[in-house]
Amino acid sequence: MLEQVGLICEGGGTKAAYTSGVLQCFLDHELYFPYAVGISAGAENLLPYVSRQRERLRVTGVDSASQKGAVGLSPLIHEHGVFGIEATFQFIERNAPLDYETFASSSTRLDIGVYNMETNQVEYYDKSYYTKNDQNLVKAACALLLLTKPYRFLNGLYMDAGLIDMIPIEQSIRQGNRKHVFISTKEANYVRKPAPKWQLRLCSLVYPKNKAIRKNLEKRHERYQEQWDLITRLEKEGKALVLRPSADYGITRYTNDQEALQKWFDLGYRDTKERLDQIIRFVSEE
Repeated sequence: MLEQVGLICEGGGTKAAYTSGVLQCFLDHELYFPYAVGISAGAENLLPYVSRQRERLRVTGVDSASQKGAVGLSPLIHEHGVFGIEATFQFIERNAPLDYETFASSSTRLDIGVYNMETNQVEYYDKSYYTKNDQNLVKAACALLLLTKPYRFLNGLYMDAGLIDMIPIEQSIRQGNRKHVFISTKEANYVRKPAPKWQLRLCSLVYPKNKAIRKNLEKRHERYQEQWDLITRLEKEGKALVLRPSADYGITRYTNDQEALQKWFDLGYRDTKERLDQIIRFVSEE
């Protein structure tokens, strides 16, 4: 395999079950990338990929996302957010504990992006910051703007980096990678729309002392398109390969129906297996 190749995973709430299916197919065919970077749910899904735990991928993408503490009223009551980050992490650890030894010694380097609410910048931290005794790096990465509470990490307050870096392609480039495999949770022809006015007003109410958050939200759709444009250019140059859903199953970031998520997971696996030869050629050729 080409040494300078990066695996990139975006977020998408429970839509990341598709990513879980893709990554399980990679593990089943011993396709181990030397570098990976994840945003939000993409980071959570990369944990079992790095630790080489295929079954934990299904637990993460399907089972944990469909348990009652994951989305909706229960997390709203217990965690004061639409998504139950604590309930989800506890569910995964009960049912498929992370192999921290393999995770730490894995040949795959991992970077995880988070948004620093004091500097209003995205920061990336490697896997050494995620330990059995401190899981706040990935929890903060999954703390969606307006939908969940931010997390304390190191000496600051952090949340989902997707406010700026929805597709962490630039981080993969900064790490010296010459080729990039991007797993998208969005169907073809997806276009991110500008944030609605009510969302911008709510942002001002929730973060009254931080005007930069609202400004970043206003430009979020533009930033996303810029990142996609970069991916598209690299793809035309033979430097990027995109894996995205081949069908639209109506899955949203809030879907918590287990049967629907399993089908979405299976689509990710199937899409990847059908393109496996192409993927192997892409990462192997100079």
